[in-house]
Amino acid sequence: MCTSIFTETKDGYHILSRTMDFSFPLNPNPLFMPRKYTWVAEADDMVYVNRYGFVGAGNEAANTYMVADGVNEKGLSIAELYLPGEVHYQTESEDYQINLAPHEFIMWALGNCESILDLENRIEDVNIVGLKAPLIGVVTPIHWIITDESGRCVVIEPTQRTLVIQENPVGVMTNSPCFDWHVDNLRNYLNVQPKQYEPKMFGDYKAVPFSQGTGTMGLPGGYTPPERFVRAAFFKEHIGQAQNEVEGVSNAYHILATARIPKGIVITAEGAEDYSQYVGTMCNESRSYYFNAYENNQVAKVTLTKELLKSQKPIMFMADKVEMIKELN
Repeated sequence: MCTSIFTETKDGYHILSRTMDFSFPLNPNPLFMPRKYTWVAEADDMVYVNRYGFVGAGNEAANTYMVADGVNEKGLSIAELYLPGEVHYQTESEDYQINLAPHEFIMWALGNCESILDLENRIEDVNIVGLKAPLIGVVTPIHWIITDESGRCVVIEPTQRTLVIQENPVGVMTNSPCFDWHVDNLRNYLNVQPKQYEPKMFGDYKAVPFSQGTGTMGLPGGYTPPERFVRAAFFKEHIGQAQNEVEGVSNAYHILATARIPKGIVITAEGAEDYSQYVGTMCNESRSYYFNAYENNQVAKVTLTKELLKSQKPIMFMADKVEMIKELN
């Protein structure tokens, strides 16, 4: 479970935002990963030294770092979302390939690629090996939404041996089924619109709409991936375009409010609560990461400043997990 959207402001800023919906407590916080960070790939023990610093949401586990999204110093941003029942990982590493566990892909991509074009030139060399993520102890079936300063938005879905970068013209991604299915499914909702429906005659009776909002009748309201995809696409398409980055971040939170899952609403087959543990938002131009935890509606921010990029060690920024209320009297 997760929902992601990509928007552009009137002054040309590009913003990728996502909900992190999960039933296992991830305890994430904004995490800065420095240049020259050295890590070892689990599939083949290859040592990698990252070229670029980045900031996103993550946690430390088993002497390594798990990163679920982020933006790097070159303006490349990525988020991973679940794709259960669709992915096809490899069973072993391959010689002369970049062999990565699914949960290592973002660490490698943000640490070593400066744009979608750069990633595009290297993606055929990436071999995703089905290894368990240390924090949760399972092989995570994931796909990725990727954006950069050029305004491109693409997805990568590991459904075959060779990874392929696919354009995302909608700027939305959720979960299973695969991305193409969700795009085709939008054709079922051509009747949904912001504008009020006109009255209609039934014989001599004139049927007048109940109150406002009749144009949105038929907009799905559940939390399945298809329903969240349609809602996110509709709200993203019709919300007023933001003037600047701050308004863009605010818009993202308003859109994703339609897809965020409160505790107790979605219960897994095992009886666990699947809920939106945080919303992470990345601005490609300002190299800023915005974070909003479930427990606190206030939005926190970390920017890749020159001073921060001088840091040589990972830094975990502890976001406040207690609700903050502003007293006005």
